[in-house]
Amino acid sequence: MNALAPYSIPIQGLKVGMHHYQFEVDDEFFSLFEDSPLQDGKMKFEIDFDKRADMLLIDFRLEGSVRAECDRCTAMIDLPLQDERQLIVKYGEDEGEEEDEVVFISREASDFNLAQYLYEFSVLALPIRNAYDCQNTPTPPCNFEVLDFLEKEEKESEARKSGTIWDALKDLNKDN
Repeated sequence: MNALAPYSIPIQGLKVGMHHYQFEVDDEFFSLFEDSPLQDGKMKFEIDFDKRADMLLIDFRLEGSVRAECDRCTAMIDLPLQDERQLIVKYGEDEGEEEDEVVFISREASDFNLAQYLYEFSVLALPIRNAYDCQNTPTPPCNFEVLDFLEKEEKESEARKSGTIWDALKDLNKDN
């Protein structure tokens, strides 16, 4: 049995109009994709599936978290993720062909598998920097030892900058 089959939506026989689906993905799902940057996480997807006579409009809303190392303090954190995406599926001759946010499928297709898009949209929701405003949580996961060290280094760096030769040069142009 195909492990991604549960993420298929039957489109043959589905009435024209709005349909709502929910999917949850986790570590097991992410392990189905080779070299996945997501290893330890859980996402919940709300899918609004608008079937029209000539196309399908699929709106994805995801919310969840992934386990990651904080780029600020190196502690393991549950990085919250949230995103919205839209996918347009049109009927066409060249099944599988894709353009930016448009996918083409055959009119005879019996179902549409969302697994690849659930995975891709989860990856796209990852921030550039693994950090969030965790200091405002009741029990912050921060490594305070590292944060204290960084704060101390920053203060020392600013102190070294203030006593440099460049300070003397700043006053040279004041007479003109």
